[in-house]
Amino acid sequence: MKREIRKLIRKFGFDITKFQKDKMGIYPFYDMAKFVKSNNPIFLDIGANTGQTVKDIKEVFKEATIHAFEPSPSTFEILKKNTSSFKNIQYWNCGIGSSNNVLIFNEYALSNMSSFFELQNVNPSDLKNKIKVNVTSVDQFIVDNQIQMIDVLKIDTEGFELEVFKGSINSFKQVKIGMILFEASFSLGNENMPSFTDLYDFVIENDFELVSIYPVIHRNNMGAYTNILFKHKSY
Repeated sequence: MKREIRKLIRKFGFDITKFQKDKMGIYPFYDMAKFVKSNNPIFLDIGANTGQTVKDIKEVFKEATIHAFEPSPSTFEILKKNTSSFKNIQYWNCGIGSSNNVLIFNEYALSNMSSFFELQNVNPSDLKNKIKVNVTSVDQFIVDNQIQMIDVLKIDTEGFELEVFKGSINSFKQVKIGMILFEASFSLGNENMPSFTDLYDFVIENDFELVSIYPVIHRNNMGAYTNILFKHKSY
C-alpha cells in the first residue's frame, strides 16, 4: 500500500522521504543546534528577503533573537508582514558590506535575485529598479549595538558575500561570531562576484572549520549554488 501511494505521489513530481533532523548535512539549522549552546542565541540574517530564513530559524531556535537585514524597501515591508507573528525579531532596512557606505542596489523582478551587482545572466527587462541604500558592516553593527556574541551569521546576498566577510574581519579575530551559513555560487552572475574557492578560503584562513556543504541546486543540469555551514574553532 505504501509503495502504491508513493508511486502515485511521484506521478505529480513529488516524493516522500523520512524527516531525519539528526542526520548531518540535510537541514542547516538542525545541524547548528548541535553546536549552539545558548538558550536564546543571536542570529544575523543578512539578506533576509521575505522572511524564509527567519521562519527556518524559529522552527529550531524558538527563543532566538534575530536581526534581519533587507536593503530593498518594498521587500523589507513584505519581510515584516511575513514574520510579524514571531517574537524577538529586529528589522534593519539597510545593506551589509565591508564598510559604512551608500551603494546602488539592483532590484529584480524576482526579489531573491536582487543584488548590489548588476546580473549579466538574466533578461535586462528583469531589472526593475536601481536605488541608493545605506550600507554598514558586521563589525560596526556589533559595536553600535553592543553585542558580545553572534551565534550564527547567515549570509545570502547574491554575490556580495565576500564584502560581508571583509566587514566582519575584526569580529572573526575576536571570536564574536560562532558559526557562518552562506550561499556560494558556482555560476557567477557577474564577473566581480567571488567564486566558491574565494569564500571557502577566506573563512578557513580566519579559523573557521567546515561543518557541512548542503545539496547543490542545479540549473540547466549544471551546479548553480549551494549553502555551506562553518563553525569557528573556538566556538
